[in-house]
Amino acid sequence: MDDKLMEMKKEYDNIPIPEELDFVVRQAIKQGMNQQMKNKKNHKKLPKKLTAGVAAAALFFVVGVNTSEPFAASVKDVPVIGSLAKVVSFREFKEEDKTYKADIKVPALQGLENTEFEASLNKKYMVEAQAQFEAFKEDMKYVESVGGGHIGVEGGYEVKTDNDQILAIERYEISTSNGYSARQFDTIDKKNELLISLPSLFKDENYIYNISNNIIDQMIANYKKDSSNYYWVAGIVEKPEEVSFVKIDRNQSFYINNEGKLVICFDKYEVAPGAMGALEFIIPTEVIKDDLESNTYFK
Repeated sequence: MDDKLMEMKKEYDNIPIPEELDFVVRQAIKQGMNQQMKNKKNHKKLPKKLTAGVAAAALFFVVGVNTSEPFAASVKDVPVIGSLAKVVSFREFKEEDKTYKADIKVPALQGLENTEFEASLNKKYMVEAQAQFEAFKEDMKYVESVGGGHIGVEGGYEVKTDNDQILAIERYEISTSNGYSARQFDTIDKKNELLISLPSLFKDENYIYNISNNIIDQMIANYKKDSSNYYWVAGIVEKPEEVSFVKIDRNQSFYINNEGKLVICFDKYEVAPGAMGALEFIIPTEVIKDDLESNTYFK
């Protein structure tokens, strides 16, 4: 890589992550999303360093794809976001030996008009993947220090929703040696280029209780149909001290699916035994309609 590209890469690596990536959309929904987002003065200003680095980051990506065959081969297009933007596999962290194996794929958004927003998300995804890879290397050192063993980790992403309004991306991490897994989700309003947080969808925190009660009802109904559907909730477990799920967190993992329904997500072991795996519950819009700030995203 020549000096110019190295400098561009350095600019990209130095783009800071904004302290608040959950861009609040409540007022945008109230006042009319499109009009609100056209008003540049209402946008939250990001650090100057980010603004200066965005052009270099974008240029590095474009030049890299067009001048490096290995780089271009690693960028595989996934579903298109509108006419220009798309999700691509930006980088892959790999480590493989006889007893150690890591394979962590990093997604990136490309082509959004709001380049500051795009860069902040891409930086977040890169930092997440780097943290996973560094943790794996630390585990390697520890395992070697105690005589060796088998460890492995897989990381990647899945586009959960891609329609005219919503793009939802899941990032996951799975240990192939101890069964640990974790997921993170971003739900993006493509038209207004906003990262939607769960609280921003609702008028107040009453949604926490309505959604939680519906999930518990679903759990109990699933258990009655098949007792292997076992959850750690009142109405199923016999001892009160064994209850681990009472209500969702105000920022519980979620996404909006292609059918315009809210999907609440739990990691493995969060609300049920590990055999149940990671869990998702589709919330009927009827349950939350009175709590919604707007029905813009829901059907």
